Amino acid sequence: MLTSLLLVALIIAGVLLVREGPHFDNVIGGERFFVIAFFAGALAGFLLWTHFSGGTPTLSFSGANRNPWLAALILGLVTTAAVSYVNRTFASPAEGTITAEIDSVAEGRGDRWHVTVRMPDGTYQRYLTSREVAATLKNEKAVRLSTARGALGYDFVAGFAPARP
Repeated sequence: MLTSLLLVALIIAGVLLVREGPHFDNVIGGERFFVIAFFAGALAGFLLWTHFSGGTPTLSFSGANRNPWLAALILGLVTTAAVSYVNRTFASPAEGTITAEIDSVAEGRGDRWHVTVRMPDGTYQRYLTSREVAATLKNEKAVRLSTARGALGYDFVAGFAPARP
């Protein structure tokens, strides 16, 4: 029964992350942000489960031994979605700008569009944007990215505007 409840919680946590996940595209250094949040949450989930259940941790996925691993995965996913939401929702207003060369503007799923840019340091980054913004950037050569300071210290792209000379 407990494993079934944990599996339902895992599905719900997965849905939360899928809904919040596209916003990781707009975080500068989003890969690092995601990895830190996920593993911190997973470690906390595993430790909390073993502490409150009184069980001894074991490297086994059979029977009741899978519950701490499921709890770790659930808390990892929930933590990742939560820190992304907090970082962008409670951010300071846009304060910085980066001018980058547009590589492509492509349609994603639903109303999601992606702008791929070549950053000043030569790396390519993909950012999530709306259909209206994508339409304004479609025939442009460069874009001005407005960056905001996230509540947890990770900057993210808050706005897009054509960069005209």
